[in-house]
Amino acid sequence: MQSAVKRYYNINKILMSKLGGWPTQSRFMKILLPTVITSFIFSVGFLEFVRLSETWKSITEDCECFITVLITIGGYIKLYIIVLNNKSIGRLLSLIDYHWRVFTHTLEVQIMHEYAIVGRKMAISYAVMIYSLMSLYMLIPVTPQLLDVLMPLNKSRPYKYLFDIDYSFDREVYYYPVLLHSYLTTVVTMSVMVITDTSYMSLVQHACSLFAAIGCRLENLTSKVSPKKSSRPVEDANVICKKHKSRDDEIYRELVLLLRKHQLSLQYVRLLDSLFELYAFLLLFITIIVTSLLGIQIIALMNRKEEMIRYVSMCIGAFIHLFVLSYPGQRIMDHSSDVFHKAYNMLWYKTSRKTTRLLSILLYRCLVPCTLTAGKIYVLSMANYASMMQASVSYFTALSSFR
Repeated sequence: MQSAVKRYYNINKILMSKLGGWPTQSRFMKILLPTVITSFIFSVGFLEFVRLSETWKSITEDCECFITVLITIGGYIKLYIIVLNNKSIGRLLSLIDYHWRVFTHTLEVQIMHEYAIVGRKMAISYAVMIYSLMSLYMLIPVTPQLLDVLMPLNKSRPYKYLFDIDYSFDREVYYYPVLLHSYLTTVVTMSVMVITDTSYMSLVQHACSLFAAIGCRLENLTSKVSPKKSSRPVEDANVICKKHKSRDDEIYRELVLLLRKHQLSLQYVRLLDSLFELYAFLLLFITIIVTSLLGIQIIALMNRKEEMIRYVSMCIGAFIHLFVLSYPGQRIMDHSSDVFHKAYNMLWYKTSRKTTRLLSILLYRCLVPCTLTAGKIYVLSMANYASMMQASVSYFTALSSFR
C-alpha cells in the first residue's frame, strides 16, 4: 500500500493476501480465495452437523461435534470480518500511513518505530504458538503408524482420525485422502484465526504507539520553561519578557498540534472499535462455550491419554485466543489513560494561562480512557478476561453435571 504500511506491516500484508483480505488485491482474488476457504471449512462443519443431528444422545457423547461446529462458525466469523469489512481495513491502513506523515517529531518517530517492531514480533510469536499447538493436535491420528514403525506388533494398530465424521464411504479404504482432507481443513481454519488475530493485534499496537508518542511529547513539552542558568550579565526586563512570551507561544503552538494529534488517535480507535466490536462479541461467546465443552472432553478422556492431549492443546489454544482478544483492549486503556498522567506531570503551572486552559481540555478528555468493546456492552480488558475465565469454569461445571 503506502510506504509506512509496506515497511512495518509487510507480514500482515502477506498473511491477509492469503485470505483475499488485503485492500489492494484484485477483485478476482478477493472473491476466489474466500470462496475456496469457505468450501474447506464448510466441508467439515456440515458433516459434523449432520452427524450431530443423526446421533443425538447426550452432551458428553456429542461434545466433539459441538466443538467442531462452533470452531467452524468461528472460522466463518473471522474470515468474513476481513472480507466484508475490506474498505474499513483499507481506511485504517490509510490512516496509519497518514499518521506516519503527521507524527514527524524525532521522539514520535522513534516510539512509533519501536511499537511497530514489537507488534511484528507479537504477530510472529502468536503464529508460532498457534501452529505449534495445531501440530500437536494433528499428530494424534498418525501415532499408530509411527508406533508400527518404532514398536511394531503382530497386528496393525487401528486407524485414528482427526474428525469422527461419516463420509458415506469406507474411511479405512480411503484413509490417507480422508486424513489429507482433515489436515487441510484444520490448517486453513487455524490460518484464518492466526491471520485475523495478528491483524487485530498489529492495528491495536499502532493505536498504542500514537498515545505513547503524544504522552512522551507532553512530558517534555515544558522543558524550555526553565532555561539553564548562564553567567551572562543581567538582561533588560523588556528583553526577558519578550523571550518568556516567545517561549509560551511556542509551547502553546506545540500543545495545539498535540491536541490535534490526540484527536486523530481517538478517531483511529473509534474506527478500530467499530470494525471489531461485533467480531469480538461473537468470538467471546463461542470461545467460552468451546472452552467449557473442552473441559468436559478432557475429564471424559482421562484414561485415554493420547486423546486427552489433543483436547488439552485445543483448550490451551482457546485460552490464548481469549487472551488475545482481551489484552490489546487493556493496552489501549492503559496507554490512553497514561496520556492524562503525562499531561498532568508536565510543568503546567509555569505556562501561560491560555496554555493551561487548553491543557485542561486535554485532561478532561483523558479522564475517560479509550476502550475496545464487544458489541458495545463488554469492555475488553484483563479484569474482564479473568471474569470470562471464571465464567468458562462455571459453565463447564454446569454442563458436566449432565454427563
